[in-house]
Amino acid sequence: MAGVEGLPAPSLLGAPDLWTYRNKMEFSFGDVYPPVEGKWLKLGMKPKGRWYEILDLQECRLPSPEAAKLLASVRAWAEREKVTPYNSHKKEGVLRHLVLREAKNRPERMVLLVTTDGNIPKPSFIEAVQSVYPATTILLGSNAKVSDTAISDSLETLMGAGYITETLYFPDGAVDYRISPHSFFQTNTKGTEALYGLLRSWTRELPGAGTVLDLYCGGGGIALSLAGAARKVVGVELNPSAVADAKANAERNGFKNCEFYGAAVELLLPSLLDLRPEAVVVDPPRAGLHAKAAATLLEMAPPLIFYVSCNPESLGRDLGLLKEKYAVDRLVVVDLFPHTDHVETVVRLVRR
Repeated sequence: MAGVEGLPAPSLLGAPDLWTYRNKMEFSFGDVYPPVEGKWLKLGMKPKGRWYEILDLQECRLPSPEAAKLLASVRAWAEREKVTPYNSHKKEGVLRHLVLREAKNRPERMVLLVTTDGNIPKPSFIEAVQSVYPATTILLGSNAKVSDTAISDSLETLMGAGYITETLYFPDGAVDYRISPHSFFQTNTKGTEALYGLLRSWTRELPGAGTVLDLYCGGGGIALSLAGAARKVVGVELNPSAVADAKANAERNGFKNCEFYGAAVELLLPSLLDLRPEAVVVDPPRAGLHAKAAATLLEMAPPLIFYVSCNPESLGRDLGLLKEKYAVDRLVVVDLFPHTDHVETVVRLVRR
C-alpha cells in the first residue's frame, strides 16, 4: 500500500497453525520426460514460474498428513490402469488435476479428479482413494479446455453427497458451511475463524446492528458469519454455484435475515442504494474493486466499509479512490498463509 498516507499502525493476527492448515490443495499430473524405465507419471505441484514442470511430491505438510498416502495411491493406480497424464505441450493425455478439500473442524473430506474427458476406470479409482484416505465424497470432473485449470466443465459424483460441510466457531456462536467443488472458501480454516470473527465483532459495534451488504460474497462465508450480529445481511456474487451454496448455507443454519443475489457487483449495487446499509463489506478478487462499484460506494456513502484484501497493490489503489469520503481508522493484517509473504489485510473505513 505504498503511497497511502494517514494509515493507522497495523495490528497482527498470527496464523493459529503453521502446518497442515490448508483446507484445499490442487495437485497436477504430468508425464515423465525424459522417459524413465518403470515410471509412468508425476503427481504434485508446479514450481513457481515453471507451469510445464511437475514436482513429484512424496510428502506435503500443507494439507492433512494422509494426503501424501493419497498421492502415492493415485499415482500407483494410474500406472496400474495405464491412464495417461496430461501433457501441456502436446495437449494430450487424460489426467489433469487432483483436488482435495478438507474440513478441519469436521470429519469430512472431498477428492475431485479432473480429467480431459472423464473416461477412467471409476471403481478402481474409488478403491485407490478409500484404501488410504478418509474421503466422504469423491467426484470426477471433465475439462477439455486448453487452459490448464482445475475448473471442470462437468462434474459426476462417484461417492457421497458431492460436497462437504465445515463449521466455523466464534466466541459467541458457530456457523456451518456447505462447500462444493468450485465454491470459494478461505483456505485456512482456523485463520478464517479469526478473520471472520474480527468482522463479526466490528458488526456488533454498529448502532442497532442494522443492514450489512456483503459484496463479492462467494459462498456466503462472511455474510453468514455476520448474520448473528446484524439485523439483515445482503450478499452479492456473480458465480451461480456459489450463490446456491450461500442460500443453502443460510437455510442450513436457520438464518432468516440473509438474502443472496447472483449478479455482477458493479451492475446490482446501484439498485441496493435504498437499503441504506450501516456497513458494506467488500472482499473483491485480486484485481480489487470494479471502478463502477467504487464510484457507487462513494455515491451511496455508507457510514462504514470493511475492506478485506489479498492484494496490497489493489487495496492501496482503492483506498486512494475512497479517501474522498473515507478515512481508515483500523488496519489489521491476518496471516492465513504461513511460510509465504502473502497475508489478508482488513481495513475499517469510516465516512468523514
